[in-house]
Amino acid sequence: MKRLILLACATAIAAPAVPLTAQDTVVVTGARQDRSSLNAYLAPSRNGSGPSAIGVTRRADYFVTPLFVSSDSRNFEERREELFTMLGETLKRAEAEGIDIVAGQYGLEPVTMANMRQLPLAGGNRPDTNRVQIYARIPLRGDDPSVRATSERINEFVKAIPATGRSFIDVGTTGLAIDDPEQYRRAVVGEIAKEANAYAKLFGNDYGVSITGLHGDLYFQQSSETEVFLYIEHTFDIAPKQ
Repeated sequence: MKRLILLACATAIAAPAVPLTAQDTVVVTGARQDRSSLNAYLAPSRNGSGPSAIGVTRRADYFVTPLFVSSDSRNFEERREELFTMLGETLKRAEAEGIDIVAGQYGLEPVTMANMRQLPLAGGNRPDTNRVQIYARIPLRGDDPSVRATSERINEFVKAIPATGRSFIDVGTTGLAIDDPEQYRRAVVGEIAKEANAYAKLFGNDYGVSITGLHGDLYFQQSSETEVFLYIEHTFDIAPKQ
């Protein structure tokens, strides 16, 4: 029996998956997949006729900007106190300006005065430097949300935070975050089923399709300034019906 196997999404270069719980808010940029030239299958070809990965594109829920609260005082205890004092000032000002401060590698949780000292203390980019990483989170609202306007707002917000001793804040590149990506699994599976059945019909009524991998992790990647592409790595086989 001749069988045609169509690989719908390459697996050799997939990033490690991280399980998520329901209702997690997750950072999108760099979280699950590197949408680089090595992953060209994620986007149509330049003339618009090439294949693309099968999935769902939707608007993100938030802009998120990484903030690195640091101190480079020589004494460890001193710089730790300096950076946590500045972090406390960050939380106070954020509350006044309607900006959420959250933290986490994938799933994001609120940072408060009560839990901020539980954040992991990492080394900085220079000797005798420590820092904690947080995110400034702002909901995407309106008809024309802008990364540029959000970045400008966050930079102005950071400039107004008072430093303690040798503490300072570095601002990273604004990205996207979404709430509970697992809620889109059914929609992604529906798109996969539609595409697989369309291929099977090309071979006539005597051919059917079987799909594997739908139980796998949901992957996501930024696809535009405000949108996220979600997909599941899978394969489908087209073969004569039994």
